[in-house]
Parts: sequence; C-alpha cells; structure tokens
Amino acid sequence: FYPPQASPALAAALSRRGRPRTAPQAMAAAEPSVAVRNLAGRLLAEVSPVPETVGALKAELAERLETPPALQRLVGSGSAQVCADEDKLSPEGGEFMMVVDETPMCTWDHAGNPDRDMLVVDGGVVTCPELRTDYINVLTREPVRRGAHYFEFHMHYIGDEQWCGLVANPAQAGRFVSGRRLEAWTYYAGRMRSNSDNIVDGQAALHALGKAVVPFKKPGREGSVIGMLVDVGKGAVAFSLNGELQGACAIPTDKPLWVLTQVDTDKDHVELRKPSLKDAPPSNLEALTGALIEVSTGESLAYRPFGGHHVDSDTSDDQDDDHGTDDDDDDAHDSCGE
Repeated sequence: FYPPQASPALAAALSRRGRPRTAPQAMAAAEPSVAVRNLAGRLLAEVSPVPETVGALKAELAERLETPPALQRLVGSGSAQVCADEDKLSPEGGEFMMVVDETPMCTWDHAGNPDRDMLVVDGGVVTCPELRTDYINVLTREPVRRGAHYFEFHMHYIGDEQWCGLVANPAQAGRFVSGRRLEAWTYYAGRMRSNSDNIVDGQAALHALGKAVVPFKKPGREGSVIGMLVDVGKGAVAFSLNGELQGACAIPTDKPLWVLTQVDTDKDHVELRKPSLKDAPPSNLEALTGALIEVSTGESLAYRPFGGHHVDSDTSDDQDDDHGTDDDDDDAHDSCGE
C-alpha cells in the first residue's frame, strides 16, 4: 500500500514543519559567531559579532574566561597550527580549540627588562656573563593571577646574594631596586662568602615587604633547589629548600604577582621550572593551610651592609655599595669559595 502523493507545495510545508533546519539554514538565520572549545570538545565561549583578528578574540576570551591572552593558544578547526595574534578571522565565523599554555609564567622576560643587554635568557634559564652593574632583578613574562602553582628555582650557581620570590610591581625589573628595597615576598639566600647569622645581611631568611622576618637554611653555592608554592586563592606562599619546608607567609589575593630572581655576579646561573602541583613537597601544601608567619614583626631591611642602618632614599642603593662589580673588592667577591 502506498499513500497518495502530496502536492509539491504541501510536501515542502510538511518538510519545513517536521524536520530540523540544516546547518547552513541555521547559520544563515543566526548572526555569525566564533565557537571556542577545549581539548575535550566542551564549548568554552561563543563570540558574536566575529572579532577582526585572533588577538581581538583572545582579548574577548580573557574577559569571559579570565585567561590572559599570553596563555591562550588557539588552533583553527581542521588545522594543527597555532594562530598568530595578527591573523584575520573570517567574517563568517568558525570554530577554534583553545589550550592554556602556562610557559610564559615560568619564562624570564628578556625583552621587557631595561637591562636586557647584560642578560642571557633561554626560556627559564638566566645568566649574566656581561654583568656591568651590581645586580639585576629579572621577572617572568606573565604573572600569577589565580589558582595554585608550584615553582622551582634551580640554583646552578650563586656568586654572592640571591632573592627568589614574588613581586607585585613589574617596574622593579632591572638594576634600580636593590634586594633589600624590593616590595616582595622572597627567599633571601644569604651571602655565600659570609658566616654571619644576621638575617638582614648574611644569613638566609624570609624577606618580605621590607622586613627580614625569620631565618631560613642557606642554599649551597651550587646545585640547591628553592621551591615556591603559591596559592592566590588562599593568599599564601610557602618556601622550601631541597624539599624541606622553610616557612610560609601571606600574599595579596587581589593583584597579579610576578616571579622574581636577582642575578648578582657575572657567574650567576638560575633556572626556573614549573612542575606539576602534585610534585610540590607535601609539607608546603600543609603550610598553606596552617599558621602563616607574620611578616610585620620582622627587622627592617633599611640597612647598609657595612655602615649600619640608614634612612631610606629614592636615589641611593643599599646593596653592595662598597663592593660593586667594578670595585677592587669584586675579585674576592666572585672568587671566594671557588
């Protein structure tokens, strides 16, 4: 048995009512958009109208997903190539896959450092064989903005002093802010050539917001690993040395924080790594939820190593003024212990 054939007009009407629109018909009816998915295919965002460039799309995604553009890697549908920021988008829209790449958070910022001509940077490795000043603060390309992250400073060589930690003001990069003037939360490594127990100058310690707070173990001149576990949500950072917890203190939760190291001699060699969070020492994780060290009770870092305490000044420097890299004392400064 065959039903009677419907008229062409009726057949068309029934087809329109009883069947879903095809993809081309649906796209024609809707405004063009860009769909962005993760590796698993889950829709992260749909952006309309279509931005003009990939860079503009990243800016929109940063607002919606709170993922900085520098950490976004976008790959077009059917492609295996990461899109460049200047790439143009089709006005008709399309689909992209987004991968979050945290490499810039553990890559030293060479291009943005005012004293880059004295630095040699290869990803997370920094050396300074052409150092012509007393020290240079080196920051990462991207700050920590949220979540928990574990970093390791592999101290391949410490010529004299080192500060490793976090800063909230990226303008402190370069040679204009000494270690004791940093607005920072850091593991001060002490002086390699000193046996002093002074936590302001000589003994390793927690240095935070202009205070020498509590003593830490001093790293060796070569081969030590300073661990740093940061949890922006909890507002805390924990430091360790070769896997042994040294202490934890509070940090801001409302501002980006750049990872910092300071090169101090022309032989310094620091490598920053970002292992998985599960590789952090368990004691560091526990420290973030325990009692934090109160940094406000520490000793003032407004101190001149060989001249006692001094009044802060915007134009003077308090680190190694009497034995910079161009002074006669520098030979002893660099060669001691070698």
